Amino acid sequence: MAGKPSRTMNPWLCFHLLLVTGCLADPQRSDNVYVSGISNACGDVAELVRASSGVITSPGWPFQYPSTLNCSWNIRGKPGDIITLSFQDFELQGSQHCALDWLSIGSYRSLEGYRACGSALPAPYISTQDHVWLHFHSDRAQAAKGFRLSYITGRAEAAGCEPGQFHCSNGKCVPESWRCNNMDECGDRSDEERCGPPAAAFSFQPCAFNQFPCLSRYTRVYTCLPHALKCDGSIDCQDLGDEIDCDVPTCGEHLKNFYGSFNSPNYPDFYPPGSNCTWIIDTGDTRKVVLRFTDLKLDGTGYGDYVKVYDGLTEAPRRLLRVLTAFDSRAPVVVVSTSGRLRVHFYADKINAARGFNATYQVEGFCLPWEVPCGGDWGCYSEAQRCDGYWHCPNGRDELNCSSCQEEEFPCSRHGACYPRSDRCNYQNRCPNGSDEKNCYFCQPGNFHCKNNRCVFESWVCDAQDDCGDGSDEESCPVVVPTRVITAAVIGSLVCGLLLVIALGCTCKLYSLRMFERRSFETQLSRVEAELLRREAPPSYGQLIAQGLIPPVEDFPVCSGSQASVLENLRLAVRSQLGFTSLRLPSSGRHGSLWRGLFWSSRSRRSGSLPLVSADPPHPPQEGGGARAEEPSPPPPSGPRAELSPCCPARPLPPAPWRRWSPW
Repeated sequence: MAGKPSRTMNPWLCFHLLLVTGCLADPQRSDNVYVSGISNACGDVAELVRASSGVITSPGWPFQYPSTLNCSWNIRGKPGDIITLSFQDFELQGSQHCALDWLSIGSYRSLEGYRACGSALPAPYISTQDHVWLHFHSDRAQAAKGFRLSYITGRAEAAGCEPGQFHCSNGKCVPESWRCNNMDECGDRSDEERCGPPAAAFSFQPCAFNQFPCLSRYTRVYTCLPHALKCDGSIDCQDLGDEIDCDVPTCGEHLKNFYGSFNSPNYPDFYPPGSNCTWIIDTGDTRKVVLRFTDLKLDGTGYGDYVKVYDGLTEAPRRLLRVLTAFDSRAPVVVVSTSGRLRVHFYADKINAARGFNATYQVEGFCLPWEVPCGGDWGCYSEAQRCDGYWHCPNGRDELNCSSCQEEEFPCSRHGACYPRSDRCNYQNRCPNGSDEKNCYFCQPGNFHCKNNRCVFESWVCDAQDDCGDGSDEESCPVVVPTRVITAAVIGSLVCGLLLVIALGCTCKLYSLRMFERRSFETQLSRVEAELLRREAPPSYGQLIAQGLIPPVEDFPVCSGSQASVLENLRLAVRSQLGFTSLRLPSSGRHGSLWRGLFWSSRSRRSGSLPLVSADPPHPPQEGGGARAEEPSPPPPSGPRAELSPCCPARPLPPAPWRRWSPW
């Protein structure tokens, strides 16, 4: 172990010569290692230990410690560190509930934590904060060997460890010498894995008639204990064999003061299995009662061991405020009643046990005798909290007018720099430790007050970033739609609107056409239109061709620019009959005879029929009563037909017998 060179006289010899020579040895120190000796730890002020690791022993160890001692050590690590203690030797005067000689370990100076005595080696202690208080007390009676412990500080989850250290499965770093020592310094027993069986397990000897075998819950080594330790309320065996099937001691109390405290049986030692206790708090005041569990360590999972808190004096299910189990063992718990009455019920099964709990209560707004009121309903503070740089009062009364600061200024820490009220809670650190921005009940103008008593700029509220740390600056904010979503919505709306306009236009057009058709049927027809609808349809082109009245369509020259085709003449004739345009038919020659025969040949078939066109009637009979002789019908074509080019009539058609009567 590194350290300064040892002095010429060892501490134990110096202690024996203290009355003669008056010499006093100082503890050996270095930057990283601390070794206690005969120091001012047993004076009025606790000894502050800041080394990252070290060894602390009782005065005089390994010999007997003196009587009437009160020694205190305050081990402090870096912010965020945890501290692990491991005992190598322990022997104090034993007593019921460790009332004579004892060593207590806790996180607070004024609040006693875990207390140990006797000869059983205590289990390793793992803190939850970056500091640990050790208090050693001896009475005037007999003394014992004392204790020796080692400690180490470090992060709860470290990425790597230094040489000579073991990296636990949960991320802690412990000395390599702590491995396989039957002590769980890691907290997850990873330092005791893959270890050989204890040597003492093979050399265990039968116990005497007034003793019983026991696997120590401290050393995990089989040993023999006297029968007097059975059912004494203190668990000594790992399997609880010394406290099973025992009468459970009575516990519980009726508390009537405005403040007080209570704890589980044998606290801070293990509570007896099967404990069943009830505490009734009746302050006689209508104000609320604030119940704080400063320490809580229950065994089991689910509802194995539990603490139930009821609002009132009865255990009615509808009055249940809180159920505490092993899952609530990591942080302090606060329960507030609606009146001045509470009922606390603690139950433990007979399977296992744990340290238990310690609880305090007080009427809301009531200051304890050793506290100073902040004024109004702002709470209380103790003298130890006066001028420590942290505002325990919302109005800052505990930090006002400190000796190290001027009027209306507040200290950053004890004997530190000061700052004015205008720099308080404005989201700009004035103090190196940031104490001017902690526990802010009010914020400067232009700042937002978070639910966790922090202040941030008002412009940072509802900016989609958690600046408070608890999300309170992003609560009740209007939903901000991204620009891409807005653009897509606008484009989609325009497209939908365009499709709607097109659909409406098509609907209106179809409606207009339908109404036009309906009006056309409802309009009164003229005589010509009515007769045209009632008369027989004209012969089809096929019928005309079959009767020989017109040649086949494919034989018509359709590319001549000077003459119209028969089809065009038919169309013009129908349009003239309907009154759209006038029609002039050839009236003389062979062409006139052909058209008259075409449109008047069907008149004799059915009486009352109208001609297709309103042309001149057939010529009357010639004078002399002779009828005009009809021209002979053209003979059917016998020769091969010439192919007609629909686009180019330059090729002459071959002669055919019927072409002599063709109008072209």
